[in-house]
Amino acid sequence: MQPEKPTTEPTSLEVPAQPTVKKVRRQRHFLAAFFISFMWGGFGVDRMYMGYWGLGILKLLTLGGLGIWTIIDFAFISTGFMKDKQGREMLQAAEYKKFAGKTVLIFAISLGVFLLVNGLLLIWTVSSLFSSSSDILNQVPGASQLLNGNNEQSQINSLLSQ
Repeated sequence: MQPEKPTTEPTSLEVPAQPTVKKVRRQRHFLAAFFISFMWGGFGVDRMYMGYWGLGILKLLTLGGLGIWTIIDFAFISTGFMKDKQGREMLQAAEYKKFAGKTVLIFAISLGVFLLVNGLLLIWTVSSLFSSSSDILNQVPGASQLLNGNNEQSQINSLLSQ
């Protein structure tokens, strides 16, 4: 006969070993960062997305550094130069850099055409208002004398100077 082996039962104080799970933060995607910076960059949302919460709140309070900080961050994100807080590059940055450049170019051309057309319309509207206002003033009695400077004050001044 063989001797019996003592069995060890876990006591209530022992805790079974559990595997440790390391929390890995997910990497930020280039397109998400690009469009967040494009639309909400002035409010610091792009910095918050990249993990820089303090800088994002500071950017919000300064309204994007009066626009300068917003433009710089947008340029950094669209070129893929900006990294997240952990120092990792954005996902698929190399694949979408050309897309980001085309998007910015199309937006800039569209904005330029929009501003040009609206500026020309404003000039046309103001010039047509002034040309029509002179026609309206000619119909008002005594308006031509006011426009030509033949009012009573100028007549009094001419009499006094003699």
